[in-house]
Amino acid sequence: MTYYMFLDDERDPPEDGREWIVVRSSSDAIEMVQLNGFPEFISFDHDLGGDDTAMLFVRFLMDKLAVNEMERPFTYYVHSQNPIGRDNIIGALDGYDRFSKQNY
Repeated sequence: MTYYMFLDDERDPPEDGREWIVVRSSSDAIEMVQLNGFPEFISFDHDLGGDDTAMLFVRFLMDKLAVNEMERPFTYYVHSQNPIGRDNIIGALDGYDRFSKQNY
């Protein structure tokens, strides 16, 4: 299944012609990937309400990628208004990409 994921607890995705699947929590995002595989594109918010953050989902993605020993099959954008959270998501995913290219 090819799909675009929009992870945000409050906002809706842009009206850009894509058919977004909106998930409101890291657990919903994890469940979506477990049921449907990796999305083609992910738009991340960082703060997802309470103690929930997108980093829980990012760690899940990196664990899945490490087990499969494959390159990241999705592109992404971070639309979060939290600059530290934004940098954490980008740092984790880009760091994984750099590590995997050095070791495979």
